[in-house]
Amino acid sequence: MATSEDLFLQLTILIVVAVAGHFLIRRFRQPTIIGEIAIGVVLGPSVLVPFLKSWGILAPTSEGLFDPQLIAIFASLGAIFLLFQIGLEMDVKAIYRRRNVLVAIGGILIPWLMGFIVAWAMLPDAGLLETRFITATFVGAMLVSTSTAIAAAILLELKMVRTDIATTIMGAVVVDDLLSLLVLSMALGVAAGNVDLFGLALLVAISVGFIGSVIYLGTRVFSRFIVWLHKKALRSGLKNAGFMIAVAVAFSLAFVSEAIGLSAVIGAFLAGAIVSGTVLRHDFQEGIQFLAAIFTPVFFISLGLLVDLRSLNPNLLLFGGALLVVAIVSKFVGCGLMARGSGIPGRGSVAIGLAMIPRGEVGLIVAVVAQQQGIIGPDLFAIVVLIILLVSLLPAPLLRRSLQKLRPTGIVESALPGAMAAVEAK
Repeated sequence: MATSEDLFLQLTILIVVAVAGHFLIRRFRQPTIIGEIAIGVVLGPSVLVPFLKSWGILAPTSEGLFDPQLIAIFASLGAIFLLFQIGLEMDVKAIYRRRNVLVAIGGILIPWLMGFIVAWAMLPDAGLLETRFITATFVGAMLVSTSTAIAAAILLELKMVRTDIATTIMGAVVVDDLLSLLVLSMALGVAAGNVDLFGLALLVAISVGFIGSVIYLGTRVFSRFIVWLHKKALRSGLKNAGFMIAVAVAFSLAFVSEAIGLSAVIGAFLAGAIVSGTVLRHDFQEGIQFLAAIFTPVFFISLGLLVDLRSLNPNLLLFGGALLVVAIVSKFVGCGLMARGSGIPGRGSVAIGLAMIPRGEVGLIVAVVAQQQGIIGPDLFAIVVLIILLVSLLPAPLLRRSLQKLRPTGIVESALPGAMAAVEAK
């Protein structure tokens, strides 16, 4: 079990190397998350850990420089703070537009179908068609979920969160997470030999009901209560009571969101969105940005720490290359075409397609479940983790460049009147 000394030392190392990585990556004019993920790869089991073991600095049985439980906690906090910060910039009523739902559907169906076909055609035959079908089903399910944090970090870095394009991206990601939960449940049903249609319908109803009730009660009850409490606390000389309650709401919604099967960051995002229309939004932004600055880099570093290049099976590299291409092309085409069909101009559709390519925690969850049930082995698991990392890393520079091109063209319109000017004035 990690001690308090381990906690302090590991946080020191992570924060210092994150700052150093920010300076380095900015020299190449790339998003800072690229530097953070690359740092994780270098500090992880692929590069630094074997080197330290060879010199006797680390014991041969050591898992690495960092305690996995501490890293998981820091990373979870970073993701929650980042998505709460993004939620503060959103118009909660604009999340469930028809356009967002269509983009999410395109980003679910095409990746799942193409991932299934590639896995069915290229994975080694275990002798049973049923086993191959189940494995291909899970491989397809691993490709469907978009990472909320990657696109959010780039939008925040470019100060483009309160734009129509950003609202479409984040709204589609919320719907995407809901549909990904449905796909995972179907994959588990296939593995168990049956698909419970009633259970799937109930799962969707609970998830939609949770999100809908949070939006309705949040904008009408929670947000007003937080504003009232903040004003009352100010009269008593307490400056941060409203912010503390807002963060508590974010954690509570993250807990409920994860308990029903959604990603915890969806709850944190909704918590920020329900107070985005209050007079306290700017005060909360100022508070949360410092928390996010400390913990969010750890989230992206943790993605790199998952990669162990030593466990890759050379016999699966061709399959991995094909799956990487499918993971990129399927999301880009599925989401980009749906965005274009819903009336978004060409450059905006390209940006949305690129923003939906990165995968994240839900894809990793599917991979872990598949490995725990013996559906995929450690070698295929390593390939999948590496692909999830690469599809999060490779599109980032292109997305950043695509969003920058939108700003002077007038394609990106503010989601809220005057919001973009207010953000740029900061």
